[in-house]
Amino acid sequence: MGSQFLYPRLPHLNRAVINFAASGNNTVIAAHATKRILIDRIWLVCAGATNLTFVDNLTDPAAVPMSANGGITFDTTGEPWFVTDPATAFIINSSAAVQVSGCAYYHLDL
Repeated sequence: MGSQFLYPRLPHLNRAVINFAASGNNTVIAAHATKRILIDRIWLVCAGATNLTFVDNLTDPAAVPMSANGGITFDTTGEPWFVTDPATAFIINSSAAVQVSGCAYYHLDL
């Protein structure tokens, strides 16, 4: 029996390091001039308590409360978790100045 991929429709994913300690908007993936950013997977850990808001094309995104040394994983599902508008960066807003570390896996689309 041959091997099968669990998510055969996923494109090759790019990787962006998540590494910031400032409150407010933190650019994780810079905008592309004509393409949308589609976030397929994220994992991260927060060194202190904060509320994280993942800023994409939603008009009113919800904040996710994080405790000190708390982590979150949005695992690959075959559909993107977040999608930006064209020429828009993917941003994570932190309500507190705490270290946030992790990785985002994404691809670009029209």
